[in-house]
Amino acid sequence: MKIGVIGLWHLGGVVSAGLCELGHTVFGVDEDERAVASFQNGTPLVSEPGLSELITKRLSGGQLFFSTNFSAIRDCDAVFLTYDTPVTDQDEPDTGVLFDAVKNIAPRIKEDALLVVMSQVSVGVTRELAETIRDANQSWEGEAVYFPENLQLGKAVERFLSPDRLVVGADTESASAAMESIITAIACPRLVMSVASAEMSKHALNAFLSTSLSFTYVISDLCEAVGADVHEVMAALKADSRIGQQAYLDTGIGFSGGTLMRDLRSLSQLGQMAGQKMAIIDAVIQTNLNRRDRIIERVEEMLGLPLAESRVGVLGVTYKPGTPTVRRSLSLELIAKLKAQGSEVVAHDPGADRSAYEEAVGEKLYDDLYAMATGCHGIILVTALPEFEAIDFSGLKSRMHPPYLFLDSRNVFRNKEAVIRNMGIKYQGLGR
Repeated sequence: MKIGVIGLWHLGGVVSAGLCELGHTVFGVDEDERAVASFQNGTPLVSEPGLSELITKRLSGGQLFFSTNFSAIRDCDAVFLTYDTPVTDQDEPDTGVLFDAVKNIAPRIKEDALLVVMSQVSVGVTRELAETIRDANQSWEGEAVYFPENLQLGKAVERFLSPDRLVVGADTESASAAMESIITAIACPRLVMSVASAEMSKHALNAFLSTSLSFTYVISDLCEAVGADVHEVMAALKADSRIGQQAYLDTGIGFSGGTLMRDLRSLSQLGQMAGQKMAIIDAVIQTNLNRRDRIIERVEEMLGLPLAESRVGVLGVTYKPGTPTVRRSLSLELIAKLKAQGSEVVAHDPGADRSAYEEAVGEKLYDDLYAMATGCHGIILVTALPEFEAIDFSGLKSRMHPPYLFLDSRNVFRNKEAVIRNMGIKYQGLGR
């Protein structure tokens, strides 16, 4: 089958290569010449394990093509919309790029082509996108489905080709059958539902995950106050079959990236439109926002000196381990808040996109951990990168200034706490 993929960044790159692996011929299209040139050279814009190799293999095999010309989709049996939907500073989805794209698609789309929306959208947007095409091209008789992306940074290719389940939003049997003909090679359970239900399921899933995290933050703070250990408490919860080992019960200084908050905001707004109070959702939003400010206050308390007189190091600036992406990372939010309080902030991350970090923060990203630590009164571990497990704490302390604070926000070194403290470092985990 010939398939067009519109929108090339993280999602579009993975989907383009993944659909080729399922046996299709794929035409990836984006108006960004730089993005297209990068993909044509076999270099995805966001690094993912195995993705560059897949793209290079399919480019040489003649199954994958990239172009800035939307006319490339003229003979395609299906068109996937895969823009990574921008999120505003207010954590709301900006779907303007999607509507601009379908206006470009409309005069070129095959009359019976299936429109597959994978971009993150609010309930009702898939229908509106299809109507936009139909209004501009009366000959289009195709249908639209919502196929919510289920990718994870650092595991995206694996998640696309071997997911634990797939959600397909289709309002007719014919639309469902057309989608199945595309994904038939993926062996996993399907959850077929209406388009609106599929759109809502994406909101609900991310809201549930963020609720679990916010719940853990509250329990984590309470554990500290009463002398309990959040890891022991969460182990008890995960041992309950009603919750499970994979539950999002992980302490930290908050969740970020825009994705979770975007869906929380969408649900809150949908509730307002429906005249329904969304107390739980609104509380999760506020819990996460409050946690950022509380962490800043705690850092100043633990340092014992004003932030304006401190130098603070941040370990890990990427969104999560396994990806170089820094966009909307928790570290960037934390750094901005520390700098707003007058603190001198330095950072180290061995795998981050250096240019993206330096453009966002306006400061250099240190190559060497110990050079970064020089003169720091405190260091905050934010992203739990495996490289940090080899930290030489004695060497670290020798570069730092009192009080030698090490805030381990992910409790990576909880089993070495006594050893680290005996070196004279003021080690502090969270929820313990």
